[in-house]
Amino acid sequence: MKLKKIFQNIIRNLKFTMSNITKGSTTINYPDEKRDFPDKLRIGTFGLTVDKDSGEENCIACKLCERICPSNIIDIEIEKRDGRGFAKNFFLDLQSCIQCELCVQICPVDAIIMMKVPAEPVTLRSDLYLNKSKMMSNAKLYKESWARGSLLQESHKPIIKESK
Repeated sequence: MKLKKIFQNIIRNLKFTMSNITKGSTTINYPDEKRDFPDKLRIGTFGLTVDKDSGEENCIACKLCERICPSNIIDIEIEKRDGRGFAKNFFLDLQSCIQCELCVQICPVDAIIMMKVPAEPVTLRSDLYLNKSKMMSNAKLYKESWARGSLLQESHKPIIKESK
């Protein structure tokens, strides 16, 4: 009985293998061809945005992203100028980041965003610590991901139907 079951499994696996032999390969030639990533893929790095009109950073140092982060990897130092808060220092530790995107979702001014670029391999741990200037340059260099705080907050609002 046991030998019969083994033989059935072998036949089933051979059928599966033979049916896939005729299919084409799905391999791409990496340096020449680039793979398209889905819009909602959560890998990569983070960026800090600036206002396109004034050139000022958008971060108001409200520290909401620091408080909501489940890994406690964000550290912000506040600086007050012109009656407004700014991030004097902004640190993010990518080696402990779980890519949950909560910091992006909670940001009221769309200052922190995820970039649509795969994470690059590094040889030094210090390269996994993002500071304010690195995050601002990331926002200029790479394409941003689909999500922004205002877009995500808007999508979570309840739909209210008018009663007649």
